[in-house]
Amino acid sequence: MKKLLTQLEHFLIYNTAWIFIMGVLFASNAVLHQYDEQRWGLYFWYIAKIGLTYLPLILFAGFRKHLQLHLKQIIYWGLWVFFFLGYPPLLFSIGADIWLAPRQLGEFIVSVMGVICLSAEVAIQLNRYFFRHKQKWGNWMKRIKLEQSLLLLIGLLAPAYIFIAWQSGAIEIENPVLLRLLGYSFQMLALLLIYYCFYHINHYFLVSKLLKERGLIYYIFGFLGTLILLYPPAAQLIANLPMVQKTEIHPLNSVSVFNEINFVIPFMGMLLSIPFIMAIKWSRQASQLAALEREKSQTELSLLRQQINPHFFFNTLNNLYALSLKKDAETPEVILQLSELMRYVIYKGKEDKVTLADEVKYLEDYIRLQQIRLHKKLDFRFDKSIDNGEIQVPPLLFVILVENAFKHGVEPAEGNCYLHLSLESNDEYIFFTCENSVEEQDDRPKGIGLINLQRRLDLLYPDQDVLSLSEAPGYYRAEMSIRKKAVWI
Repeated sequence: MKKLLTQLEHFLIYNTAWIFIMGVLFASNAVLHQYDEQRWGLYFWYIAKIGLTYLPLILFAGFRKHLQLHLKQIIYWGLWVFFFLGYPPLLFSIGADIWLAPRQLGEFIVSVMGVICLSAEVAIQLNRYFFRHKQKWGNWMKRIKLEQSLLLLIGLLAPAYIFIAWQSGAIEIENPVLLRLLGYSFQMLALLLIYYCFYHINHYFLVSKLLKERGLIYYIFGFLGTLILLYPPAAQLIANLPMVQKTEIHPLNSVSVFNEINFVIPFMGMLLSIPFIMAIKWSRQASQLAALEREKSQTELSLLRQQINPHFFFNTLNNLYALSLKKDAETPEVILQLSELMRYVIYKGKEDKVTLADEVKYLEDYIRLQQIRLHKKLDFRFDKSIDNGEIQVPPLLFVILVENAFKHGVEPAEGNCYLHLSLESNDEYIFFTCENSVEEQDDRPKGIGLINLQRRLDLLYPDQDVLSLSEAPGYYRAEMSIRKKAVWI
């Protein structure tokens, strides 16, 4: 069961096919409301027919990563245009709408699914763009406040609701259709904004001020007073909308302005918004606490990064001293390589993120320097499988494990010794292993490197078990596994 849940979680996070499957369920539900008798059998029948009709599009969405890797870009984007722009016209041309349902109902299904699939895909592509350019758009997104988000949502819901109501036959729109749709959309927007005023008063005055400063009794009086005062003029404004007078989209087309339904609708809206408002206030408080915690963590990370420099300099100066005693001819080359490594530590080490390619190059340069200094036979192997070297990782994570391997495994070895490294990066995670030989008796005290590394990982990835250490006689192994989602953030 746990494995199944893990696979389901992976599918929902990394695959987009489920979004279009939800579109099939929504369209089937909408079709069911066109029948007087609504049965489970009919619901599943339309799920099967619509799902089968749109199976090619769902498969395209499910295997898009594989297709992008194995097809030329022009072919991939040609398929994209076909499925999300050309597929509905194709279905109409081959009569698939008639097969789906009789008369106008089949046209309704194809039209609704076309709008759902195209809208969902546009949203997916926009999300991908914003995710890739998170740093660029992050500050802009933070400036969008709650009320602006709600108003944007209302602006999107109004035309969508009118379109679906028109396609389902709930309202009739005379020619010219496009102008009438726009007019009804603006009127629906006005209707929703009238009800939004009740929420706004409840959120930003009744809850935020009256309840906070005067208590529950005053809030109840204010709640009821707002409704009694405002529901008649609000109902009158709604009643004056031509859309309400001509259609049954709102109860006011057949009842008085002072009918109880005009009191109940804003009453229920304000009542149901209370948990939402309280959740927002709790979320803001939690965000403030999280921000304080992040500031504390960033301060601690900064101190830990500062500890890396003296730790590195201490080891490298010892290396240089040993070479100078031997008057080794390679000493100038070692000094040059040391300067390159120190430049990386000083300038890149203080950054929050570096590319995986830069980190690997630094690691290889460090190992090359150690091999020059050692003058002993070392069985060294570094296996790399990297899909994308441009992904961002925290600097100087891997080298701590390699430093530890040289210090406690390779350097004190009197006989044969080995160091085997492996780095794998794919769509899901980065996996690094460092395995080395150790002497049976290594009583030297452990340095601050591993302690420092473990603390950094705890701060960077608090919900992950990133570092795993294991040892046996003559053998030591360290494994670091980082989910790529955490690396991207």
